[in-house]
Amino acid sequence: MLQINSRSPTFRKQVIAILVSGVFAQLAFANNPEYEAPPLDEIVVSASGYEQKIMDTAASINLVTINQIQNGQARDNLSEPLNRVPGIFALNRQNYAQDLQISSRGFGANSTFGTRGIRLIVDNIPGTVADGQGQISHIDLPSTDRIEVMRGPFSVLYGNSSGGVIRVFTQDGGPKTEVQPYFEVGSYGQRRAGLKASGKSDELGYVIDAGQFHTNGYRDQSAADRRNANAKLSFMGGP
Repeated sequence: MLQINSRSPTFRKQVIAILVSGVFAQLAFANNPEYEAPPLDEIVVSASGYEQKIMDTAASINLVTINQIQNGQARDNLSEPLNRVPGIFALNRQNYAQDLQISSRGFGANSTFGTRGIRLIVDNIPGTVADGQGQISHIDLPSTDRIEVMRGPFSVLYGNSSGGVIRVFTQDGGPKTEVQPYFEVGSYGQRRAGLKASGKSDELGYVIDAGQFHTNGYRDQSAADRRNANAKLSFMGGP
């Protein structure tokens, strides 16, 4: 057993040195007039039906930004950005015929394929059919701008999806014309290539993205080929 002699002169000197160093550290921090808390960017969401600051809404809303979607991600499917959201469980079944299994607070956990109990909306266009099932394999992550996830009872604003609402917003064409090719390879024969073009002509913004995806599959009988093309036109003129 370790024994400490509090009456030892060495012990007393060590205690005094620790107390004095702590006092000087606090004084140095307090006397620094140049220190200012870094400002935080305001987060604006629109899942409640209109744009408002995320701190002013009573709903449980999380925002996944474009940097979180694009940087350091393979951008194969929505399981990558959605796993950042508390209360959301997105399981990649490694089988593109079944799509992802998305669960929000338990809703959708029993879905054998597709997404049930959670409403999907892409650019204000419903991605969930009448029977409550949604397919998210058509969502193109390279051209996605942000994702808003609403959980809890406020999801009744969008219908009878008790599990919540996932709203995907794609990018708008910017003032500069940009062409971005991309090519990615991975394990199990996975490869993806595509081309995205965006820009603005007069008052009309455009984003066009076309790509091809192939994988031999992690599981048996799970090879997949997918080709997609998406286009978005935005009128940026005033009334």
